[in-house]
Amino acid sequence: MRKTISKETCKRAVIYCRVSTKEQVDDGNSLVSQERICREYAHKEGYELVEIFIEKGESAKTADRQEWQRLLAFCENKKNAIDAVIAYKIDRISRNIADYSYFKVRLKKHNVNIKSVTEFFEDTPAGRFMENIIANVGQFDNDVRTERSVGGMREAVLEGRYVWMAPYGYDNVRDVRGKATIKPNDKAPLMKEVFESIAQRMYSSDQIRLIMAEKGLVNKNGSPITRGNFFRLIRNPLYMGHINRLGITAKATFEPIVSEQLFATVQNILKGRKNSTKNYIHERPDFPLRRFVQHPSGKKLTGYWSQGRSAKYPYYSFGLPSTSYAKQKLETAFLEFLSDYAFDFRHINVLKHYLEVAFKKHVQGQETNREAIDTRIAEINEHIDKLVKLQLDGGISVSLLAQRTQTLEKELERLVELLQERNEKTHDITGLLTFAAEILQNPQILWEKASFEARKLFQWFGFPQGIVFDGKKFRTAEICSLFRLKEIIDSDLLSVVNYRNGRKNPSQRLILSEEQKIYHSKEYWTKIAEDLRGLREMMSGDN
Repeated sequence: MRKTISKETCKRAVIYCRVSTKEQVDDGNSLVSQERICREYAHKEGYELVEIFIEKGESAKTADRQEWQRLLAFCENKKNAIDAVIAYKIDRISRNIADYSYFKVRLKKHNVNIKSVTEFFEDTPAGRFMENIIANVGQFDNDVRTERSVGGMREAVLEGRYVWMAPYGYDNVRDVRGKATIKPNDKAPLMKEVFESIAQRMYSSDQIRLIMAEKGLVNKNGSPITRGNFFRLIRNPLYMGHINRLGITAKATFEPIVSEQLFATVQNILKGRKNSTKNYIHERPDFPLRRFVQHPSGKKLTGYWSQGRSAKYPYYSFGLPSTSYAKQKLETAFLEFLSDYAFDFRHINVLKHYLEVAFKKHVQGQETNREAIDTRIAEINEHIDKLVKLQLDGGISVSLLAQRTQTLEKELERLVELLQERNEKTHDITGLLTFAAEILQNPQILWEKASFEARKLFQWFGFPQGIVFDGKKFRTAEICSLFRLKEIIDSDLLSVVNYRNGRKNPSQRLILSEEQKIYHSKEYWTKIAEDLRGLREMMSGDN
């Protein structure tokens, strides 16, 4: 028979210990001392010790502490029948009066009291008043430190120093006076190339992001920088040596990565202010295959105009004997080569089937992350409401309210941006399939009708290593995943089968062998969808 816990005969408690610095965690003395003193208190007061929650290296300025949140859930579980939370001091629980009051009310709903080992206050008006004073002391200490810290930051900005976390391409360092600032690191040339590439307007900004990822412009995990973070980087005035923080704009004393003129040019391009003329660096619009096609010997294709009796005639050439070709003849041969990668209804059906499957998995995987972001947004809004109420009750000053809400609102803004970025990343399958049906069924027509810039982009997208022409036919060492998919289907590695009675059905399915499972993975079809999105953006000319 299950034994029930009687709260009349046994008082049950949990212990909460916390240190906020890595040194305290490594040393261990603070945690050991807190736990020992709390255990002695529990034994002296007749509490049965049920659980100990240890928080290592976490600040009490925030409520988002893993062990503290686990403690709250543990105490709110009626089966655990907890009477008290024992802590060494009130500031171990929170150094924020609004948070402490919230925690106290929340625990009180479940008949759980907070017990401070080194601070005594009774459950009387005078005791509660003293408890509030003690809780305010922790917040006052934080506020004084924050005010001094902000004052030091303002002074640093006025001196032209950046004392926050260094952006990509910079390192946090100390100057000759030993004061914090930043300086360019080995990633700085990559960031400079990003700005220069955007200014040249040869590729879309997102295409430049992917190109630069191949050169090393990646995050800590080795993945390309996300679209949202990339645009935040290239809009950051720090790269031209301007600091905009704490309502102050100052000229930096550290070395800028780009000039003010280049930075301004890029900002105008991002805002859609197009230049009246476009510069084609090392390119000639009359010859789109130039430098893209190469001879088996490795020589790159060039283009030139030959003067006839009454007109000029365009030719391509490798600069070798008997390697000159009339422009129209060579480009017609290239169009025939490109038509080999045209999709028909079977390929579109395969694409549709697996993109829809991958999309459903993608959406399911994003729901958990979206719920976590939504929860945090709700917590921030609730915390701001508590701060406003506390200020109206005279608990904090207007200036302190503004300072704290500003920090919370910045986090809120980042979370909203993250949600928007996730929404942008959610694949528009219908739109992608419509685009695929229009473009991939006739890639040769797409190339023929496209502008010079779009032709170049499409060529390198489809054939990342270029193509080889031996005078008779084209060949290539590498093709994009979309064209590779077409080859896979054509070679029957993926076989499309109809439903019963041999009737054609638009919702065809695929039968896969064991060695074909890679093409059934969500990652593979997500890559296909990303390629389609990239191709669609390139052909739209969107910067």
